[in-house]
Amino acid sequence: MQRLKRLVLFAALAGAVLTVVGIGTESRAIAQAVRAALVQNVDEPGRHPYIETVTCETGNCVLTFPAVPSGQRLVVTSVSAESFAISGRVLELRGHGTVIQYLPITSFFNNVGSSNLHNLSYFDAGESPSILCFDCNPNPTNLSATLSGYFISLP
Repeated sequence: MQRLKRLVLFAALAGAVLTVVGIGTESRAIAQAVRAALVQNVDEPGRHPYIETVTCETGNCVLTFPAVPSGQRLVVTSVSAESFAISGRVLELRGHGTVIQYLPITSFFNNVGSSNLHNLSYFDAGESPSILCFDCNPNPTNLSATLSGYFISLP
């Protein structure tokens, strides 16, 4: 009988210890899951998408895009442009006072030349990306360009 009492007492104590350990472990796991849920990527490309189209309908076109807002950086991932009758010409994506990328006119249909390139360019606050026709004679008319990408916040 004494032996049975000890066995029941030992089983009860073991169950109590396992319950306390289990609750402590579970609460730590829940706390870690809550902390992980509170972390977010504020620079995710889908959070602050950017797409801007600028057009010019006269000769000597220089397409200047709006300046990047303060506290932001613009990441351009794609550039597309089209113009009337400039087959075989080259457009320039400019920023920082220099040429960032040349955009060759790769297709020509019904007197409209077009260029569409994936790109990776960065523009800081206050900078204005621009596109112009390099060595175009005559200067293009009806030049249109679209930049797409996303903004990231600067600390």
